[in-house]
Amino acid sequence: MKSHISNLCSTLLMALAVVLSGVQTPCSAGPIPSPVRLHGHVPTESMAKARGLGRVVPDTQITMAFTLPLRNQSELQELLGRIYDPADQEYGHYLTPREFTDRFSPTQADYDAVVAYAQSMGLTVTGTHPNRTLLDVTGSAVQVESAFNLRLQQYQTSEGRKFHAPDNDPEVPDALASRIEGLVGLDNAAIWHAQSHFTPAADMARTSSLQIGTGPGGGLTPGDILTAYNLQSLSNAGVGQVLGLFELDGYNPSDVANYVAHFGLRSVPIQNILVDGFSGRAGSGASEVTLDIELQNALAPGASKIIVYEGPNSSTGVVDTYNRIATDNLVKQISTSWGLSEGQSSSALLNNENAAFQQMAAQGQSIYAASGDSGAYDNGVTLSVDDPASQPYMVGVGGTQLYLNNKIYDHETTWNVNNTVSGGAGGGGVSNRWSIPTWQQGITSAASTTMRNVPDVSLNSDQYTGYSIFYKGGWYIFGGTSCASPLWAAFTARVNQLRVAQGNPPLGFANPAIYAIASGARYGNDFHDVTNGMNLYYSATTGYDNATGWGSFNGANLLTDLVATTVSTPAAPTGLTAAAGNGTIRLNWTASTGATSYNVQRGTASGAESPLKSGITTTTYTDGVVNGTTYYYNVSATNSTGTSDPSNEVSATPTAPTLTIIAGPTATATTNSAQIQWSTNVAANSTVNYGTTTSNLNKTVSNSRPVTAHLVSLSSLSRRTTYYYQVSSTSGSTTVSSAVNFFRTN
Repeated sequence: MKSHISNLCSTLLMALAVVLSGVQTPCSAGPIPSPVRLHGHVPTESMAKARGLGRVVPDTQITMAFTLPLRNQSELQELLGRIYDPADQEYGHYLTPREFTDRFSPTQADYDAVVAYAQSMGLTVTGTHPNRTLLDVTGSAVQVESAFNLRLQQYQTSEGRKFHAPDNDPEVPDALASRIEGLVGLDNAAIWHAQSHFTPAADMARTSSLQIGTGPGGGLTPGDILTAYNLQSLSNAGVGQVLGLFELDGYNPSDVANYVAHFGLRSVPIQNILVDGFSGRAGSGASEVTLDIELQNALAPGASKIIVYEGPNSSTGVVDTYNRIATDNLVKQISTSWGLSEGQSSSALLNNENAAFQQMAAQGQSIYAASGDSGAYDNGVTLSVDDPASQPYMVGVGGTQLYLNNKIYDHETTWNVNNTVSGGAGGGGVSNRWSIPTWQQGITSAASTTMRNVPDVSLNSDQYTGYSIFYKGGWYIFGGTSCASPLWAAFTARVNQLRVAQGNPPLGFANPAIYAIASGARYGNDFHDVTNGMNLYYSATTGYDNATGWGSFNGANLLTDLVATTVSTPAAPTGLTAAAGNGTIRLNWTASTGATSYNVQRGTASGAESPLKSGITTTTYTDGVVNGTTYYYNVSATNSTGTSDPSNEVSATPTAPTLTIIAGPTATATTNSAQIQWSTNVAANSTVNYGTTTSNLNKTVSNSRPVTAHLVSLSSLSRRTTYYYQVSSTSGSTTVSSAVNFFRTN
């Protein structure tokens, strides 16, 4: 397109020459750099199933977002590994959003370059983000086509829904391609679906004998959930914790109020945060939002608040809403039940989600995602898994069918209604996008050894053993993995209440702790291992599997162990040394793994040390002491768990150095004056005795101020005369003097 070449030249002038180099060069001064196509932006799968309707109307407004990659990825991965290693001294030392941005976000210069490029292409910047990983823009279809050298085509699905998509990947200047990962919003082919199934309670009661709850229609009540999953004996209910929900629709507050009142629950305050101008009105997906709020309230009624993040159901709405949760950092336990098959999600969207989830992990936020309701066939046709449950920094939550015996837990099987996708089955399988994380390696031969496995854990999701939910003014029975995810987040609020009370950091990204417990001797105590059933392809087995992950939580037992997942008492420091000085002793030692600070003990006899200084955060300490006394020391390491044994013992005896002239004296003479200079090793006073013969130094000039660099001025001297002088300095009872020297005035 001719207009594209003209705009590209303008872009290079403004965005690259001015922003990046600060030097503006005429377009005719040299060749235009070769543009680059950013791959993965054409939704071929959706386009192949739809009917083409021709070009998009030129003035149609297209909402998009540039996605920018994180910096220093290897450093970030190392830090995340240390933050979640209970044996590491960085364990639980979460970052603030500002710290994360400073260390790992795109630079301000790169962000400014993308802003300048977008504006030079005629696009309007509609939103910026504090972590600089997203830049929201809008423009007409003709502007978008010109900016990225492509055409936007319109399509219609067999169900009648219309969408637009590009006929090619977007084209950008080479210099800009290294600063962005891609664009989301070039197409609107995908609609994110909620992972839930529901039926009016009255209908369910008439048609199913499987319901096991005591609520309307035989659904599970808050009390039923507590009893079934061994939480009924616990008094903690998430007090002080803030829960979060990712939503792509609104809800009717009256539904939640009716649910809370019916079951006599404390009504957890709700705060709505609307993203990208979303209205907050309840739409076709309000069932999901209502379900999530009510189940979080059911399991964590003591929470301080539930923050409901609501954005539009679009690719830009998805990335902007996840990013808002990360940059706000207001919630420490989050649930999302909106998903899309990995193959239906663009690389730019997947990578930007991953950036947001890495930031959440670095900040100590726990996030859980429903793994899908279509079994092993998330796209309905081929083996596939659901995004974001398959993301490496997400806990994917699968589904089971729960069986009780007199309201007490009996067993669970894999959720699979009738062995069809439409009937509903717990999502699980192997990612085609993400490599296997370190914490998932070596867990079982029944799962992939090279790629990310889903789910991680599960909970009851079968609609025929479902949950009583008040929705649209009446009672419904809900199932689906979207029931399991908010319950796991609410369970985490209970965990974090106790962790905070014990002075420990929040649980944060839960998978490292979950896998450490589940792969150890406590597995059978803390989890219900699901060994029966299949999710249309993968069978449940002993231990981990791609049907139900590790299984469901045995509430009180797993909670106890997750609360106790803290730093071990650090090892005793090693390599302690002591160096004596003048009135000081300097200690040095080797850092102890897991230590957050150190304590120094001192005594004047071996083995008789007592506390001297605590809270030292370095591996060195200088002690002010009395010369001539021998002092003994040891050092211990400490953290939130306890204090180590003492280090090796060392001793040292400080002494005052012998007063010595270490430089000079020297004399600098003029016609009738002279300056005498010398240096001593310790501070002392200054005296000069001088005269015209060596035997009669009868004149004296002195300075009583203790110094080490001495300077004494002699005045009223005779011209062309030889003078003899001797300097001396005194410190305490010690005096040191020089030999007799001479100088001659001019």
